[in-house]
Amino acid sequence: MIPDDSKCVVIGATDPKSIGFEVAWSLLKGGASGVAIVGRDEAKLVRATDLLEEKMKMEGLGHTHRNCVLGVLGNLKKPETMAGVTQKVVDAWGRIDVLVCCGGNGNSEYLGLDVEDPESYRMMQNVAVVSPMFLAEACFPYLSKSPNKHGGTVVMVGSVAANVPWPATAPYNFAMAAKNTMIQTLAFKYRNSNVRVNGVLAGVIHTGALDVMAAKKNQSVESYAALRATAQPLGRNGTPEDVANAVTYLASPASGFTTGELLRVDGGLHLSNWWNKPVMLDQYGNGTKRNK
Repeated sequence: MIPDDSKCVVIGATDPKSIGFEVAWSLLKGGASGVAIVGRDEAKLVRATDLLEEKMKMEGLGHTHRNCVLGVLGNLKKPETMAGVTQKVVDAWGRIDVLVCCGGNGNSEYLGLDVEDPESYRMMQNVAVVSPMFLAEACFPYLSKSPNKHGGTVVMVGSVAANVPWPATAPYNFAMAAKNTMIQTLAFKYRNSNVRVNGVLAGVIHTGALDVMAAKKNQSVESYAALRATAQPLGRNGTPEDVANAVTYLASPASGFTTGELLRVDGGLHLSNWWNKPVMLDQYGNGTKRNK
């Protein structure tokens, strides 16, 4: 459970089908009195905050702060703006106890990255590593003062792509690997400062990105999701809730003796590979074609 008075910041929560949105909802259900969601699209930001407030009313959740969901404009592609994002939250609430960075890249893997374009690598590093790091540094003075048991917490959502890579997604893979190093660097830096830093490494999660990829391959969402599920050791794709549960645990005092951890939520994929089925290799190219 999240301590009742906790104020949380969540990046990447404006899409109702996203991991970030489910994290925001999980934190609210878990007891947080305030969740600020950050996004670069004002219309999406308004819709997401409205939807979270509607869900709270439907669930009968009671909070002491009348503005328990706050929308804050911010763009992870611009690391220099992260201090301003932090200030907006502090101006509204005066404290930050939990920071969760779930931001993707606006295109997601397979949905727009070009392995031959240097800008893809720069953009991914900014979104996945530099901006979250600058945001954590800007939040640090407030996180370190958190009165919560075991102090303030930072959770960065990454991917097992750092360890189970695929050549067609090199910009994403490299950024996820750098994010892992950033998480552990910050964890050690803040070890004696009342702040814990951990990461969640997601596998194949059925978000809206999977739906878009199905359309790009001229397949139904159901058939494409089933195809991806065949490559998972547990026989299914993950859900945003699967990841949110892990994030909420790491954000809570229940994980008070855990820092620098990279917790895999991948259905056992690290025991195998994204591409352990010939049909998957055929679907994605860049691999050796084999008989199905």
